[in-house]
Amino acid sequence: MMLKVKLFLILFLCSFTVFAIDDAELDEDGNPIVVSEAVPTWSIKNKNIELSSDALIGKAYVLHFWATWCPYCKRLQPGLETIAIEYVDKGIETYAISFWENPRAKPTQEMESRGLSFKVLEKGDDVAKLLGVQSTPTTIFVNHKGEVSFKYMLSDPNDPQLRLAYETLIDEIEQEKEI
Repeated sequence: MMLKVKLFLILFLCSFTVFAIDDAELDEDGNPIVVSEAVPTWSIKNKNIELSSDALIGKAYVLHFWATWCPYCKRLQPGLETIAIEYVDKGIETYAISFWENPRAKPTQEMESRGLSFKVLEKGDDVAKLLGVQSTPTTIFVNHKGEVSFKYMLSDPNDPQLRLAYETLIDEIEQEKEI
């Protein structure tokens, strides 16, 4: 009987690993494969920030979907911000879009209390739905052509794929300049 319980627990725990695998595809060099899926038109308005896909035409940007209650978001965000800050001067902004929140949640204040400086957009449920976001955290990298370049759905703040995704956005801009 004890063997059956142990076997069940092992299978149960392994199932989490299987379902947690990132859906991102990498090329033979380990770089993210560009998805080139057009981003649908979206907009979101908060107290201090109004943002839309139309306002970002011609710019590469990153949308980080999160929730105040999400422990995986808390794990990812410090590392993501460290990387994101390096790319602001290169023209890539990262926006934290809160969704699936309790009506009394205060995402902007929560982000500040964590010591993070992301530009926070609240009540992003409609934008998340438009972009097919179904879990937290989900970070979407959009190139300057308005196409999804990469989707990251893990919570590893040290994953080299994060930096590669930012670099891919820069490379696409540079390649366009060379043509």
